[in-house]
Amino acid sequence: MTEINMPTVSSPITPTYAHDADQVRLAKARYCRYLDTRQWAAFSDLFVPTPDIRIFGESNELLVSFSTREAFVEAARDYLEGARSIHQVHNDELTRVSQCEVGAIWSMEDLILFPADASGRPARHHGYGHYHETWVRDDAGWRISKMELRRTILQITPQAAA
Repeated sequence: MTEINMPTVSSPITPTYAHDADQVRLAKARYCRYLDTRQWAAFSDLFVPTPDIRIFGESNELLVSFSTREAFVEAARDYLEGARSIHQVHNDELTRVSQCEVGAIWSMEDLILFPADASGRPARHHGYGHYHETWVRDDAGWRISKMELRRTILQITPQAAA
């Protein structure tokens, strides 16, 4: 039996683009799960402290924007209070911008079912569109620094009249 001499690794292994892309995919999956399971602290940790967040309607009109993660998380928490929801992303397009920055576009669908007493909120919200994001790596891992949700379809069902 011949002995095989393996080369000695003299430098640490650095993250590859494939590893970074997988980490961004995992973080985005957690985004959906944390949102739907109302894990607000963990959801908040997916963003840099001062992200640029914008949500656009079907006609490309700006519906709302946020410049702090606290304001965005508070708005999400208030909107989803008492509701049941599912957020899904797929068909990711990831582009490495630098060692610490990845651009991402995700197809998305969300369905939110509100309780009958949802003061001022609809009975149902069902939407489709695309997230356009910038993810940056810092000591906490990969986090969102910029996010635009551009809706292609948004179906709102009003509460039934009493």
